[in-house]
Amino acid sequence: MTDQSDTPRDQEPHDEKPVEHASEHVHAEHTEDQAPSDGLAPRRAASVRFNREQSSAAGADHIRMDTAHQSLADALRITYGLLQVGMVVLLILFVFSGFQKVNEGERGISVFLGKPAQTNIEPGAHLTWPYPIGELITVNGGAAEIELAGEFMPSTSSPLSLSTPLTSFGSLGRLNPASNFSMITADQNIAHAQWKVNYHRSNHLSNQQNIYPQAEGLMIRQAIRRGVVQTVAEIDIDDLLKKSAETIAAKVRQVAQDSLDQFEAGITIDRVVLVRKTPPLYLLDQFASVQSAAQNAGKLREDALLSRDQLLNDVAGRAAGVLIDLIDQYERHIELKEDEQAVAVLAQIDAVLAGEEIDYNGQSTLGLVSGEVSEILIQAKAQSSSRISQAIADLSNFQAKQAQYDANPSLMIARDWSLAMGEFLGKDFVETMYLPEGVDLELMVNRDPEISRELDKRRREKEAIESYELRNKSFREANYKSQRGIQQEDEP
Repeated sequence: MTDQSDTPRDQEPHDEKPVEHASEHVHAEHTEDQAPSDGLAPRRAASVRFNREQSSAAGADHIRMDTAHQSLADALRITYGLLQVGMVVLLILFVFSGFQKVNEGERGISVFLGKPAQTNIEPGAHLTWPYPIGELITVNGGAAEIELAGEFMPSTSSPLSLSTPLTSFGSLGRLNPASNFSMITADQNIAHAQWKVNYHRSNHLSNQQNIYPQAEGLMIRQAIRRGVVQTVAEIDIDDLLKKSAETIAAKVRQVAQDSLDQFEAGITIDRVVLVRKTPPLYLLDQFASVQSAAQNAGKLREDALLSRDQLLNDVAGRAAGVLIDLIDQYERHIELKEDEQAVAVLAQIDAVLAGEEIDYNGQSTLGLVSGEVSEILIQAKAQSSSRISQAIADLSNFQAKQAQYDANPSLMIARDWSLAMGEFLGKDFVETMYLPEGVDLELMVNRDPEISRELDKRRREKEAIESYELRNKSFREANYKSQRGIQQEDEP
């Protein structure tokens, strides 16, 4: 349908909907002027003609465009909501990313804006500021071990460890300082050693601030090397080989710990172990022979001391030490010609030997003496009493015989001769034979076998008695012996 309008385009009613140019066909036609029939001025011919034949189709397109716009707006709104939710989730994840775990054997250091906020955090899960605002640094707080197997040993062709036998090292008469390492002692001797160190990080903050983690092991090795060089340079080779390894290692640990403390390393050395120490390998046999001789001398010295103590204990028991001191004092007074002091000390010696009580340096000597001294004193007292009694009896017998001799000398002589002859003939080795008077006979006889057997029997009985007495004596002496030193009285 074609419609012509005289109204200019810009004077069209405002309520008229805009015309979709996509659905309209505009035709511009130039026509000749036609005179109006009403006598008015002739109207200009239409230059533009609008075709509205497809207006219904344009409305349908408009509806479809509104639905698309609405769908796009809904999609944008949903996307914006999802974006907001995602941002919230990301924010929550960012916050909770600060949750970090400190494992067993570790300690944590919480950092906020590059500065430590909390130190020595115990194992477990902890919430800290997330990175890059904050950070949780974990430090291994357990014990660690470093072996110094080759720092002071000759070079080897095989891998070196603390269990490498000495036969694996070269034993040449010279060392190359570039490859064969050693220690120099105070007497300018060469020695070798292997060490082991145990340590832990005691100050985690100082350790992280002052020590580069990859250089920690090297730093500890250098500290131990310094301690070894300084310690060994202060002792002789004999002291190094004979002295206790724990004593030397303790000195090395002290020097190494001081070095680490100067750098505020936050490391504590728990223990330094001297695993192996040896003289130069090419002199190993010579050092071994010297050490063997020294050990033998020490054993002989110990045996001598043991024999001395046992002998003293056998002789005087627990009073041996007191008697030796008193005898030394007595000899000193005699040498200085101090007779009064010597007599006083001798009286003390006699009192101790007699088992009497005296006060010697705050110690009572009552009952201390025992052993052979005690037996000798008892026998001496018994012999003294017996000799005195025998002397008195001999004196009485002599006086009686003297009175008999004064009264009748011949009778006294005959009786004594008869007694002496009877005692002589009663001896075991005397055999008596009776011959007729006035007859000269020459007899060639053997000894009576019965008498010989009897004599042999008595000899064996005597030897058995002597052996029995000897065993009893040894048994009594064993009661005074001890494994080492003077026998001490048991505490009540």
